[in-house]
Amino acid sequence: MSQYPAYIMSSHHIIREDQEPALLIMDAGAVSMEQVQELLEWSPTVMVSDKALDAVMKWGIKIDVVVASTDRVAEFTTLLHDQFPLKLLSYNTEEEALSTALYFLIAKKQNAVNVIATEPLESFESFSLLDLSIFNGDKRWSFIRNGSYEKWLPAGRTVSVYPSHDEPDLQTQRDGVVIIKRDSSFWVSEF
Repeated sequence: MSQYPAYIMSSHHIIREDQEPALLIMDAGAVSMEQVQELLEWSPTVMVSDKALDAVMKWGIKIDVVVASTDRVAEFTTLLHDQFPLKLLSYNTEEEALSTALYFLIAKKQNAVNVIATEPLESFESFSLLDLSIFNGDKRWSFIRNGSYEKWLPAGRTVSVYPSHDEPDLQTQRDGVVIIKRDSSFWVSEF
């Protein structure tokens, strides 16, 4: 193995290997295939939960890690022989597939992860060491851990905040910077 970090060239910039967000698929039906294809553009590390595995196998993509309950590891070792090299992460019945996957990414020193899931946003908040983006339906939720969101958005965009504290969604009337500040972390979605 080289002592120098690997780099990937694109037409726009150079990125370090594993700098792109990993992709964790907890629920393959949570988004459209078009959204999945966009998330796969930079060849991320692809992690799939055992519950989403059948659907993801039909997509014909390379899977890097499968998060499987301990009692299914032997079954998946046989089923996934065409996918090797592959990592199988096991979790016990008391443990959650989601926490096993996210702890693995933290231990791997991954900075960011895109998660396709239907789990409540609160399920992810204890993993704030990662830059989290949760995709569910037509929404992408980003975790704002420092309580300060600032981004330039074009006119006609909608920004949702969770928890909302009974505040309505923000509609941008013109191009410009949107600033949202809170005393603690929160989630934001732009659409």
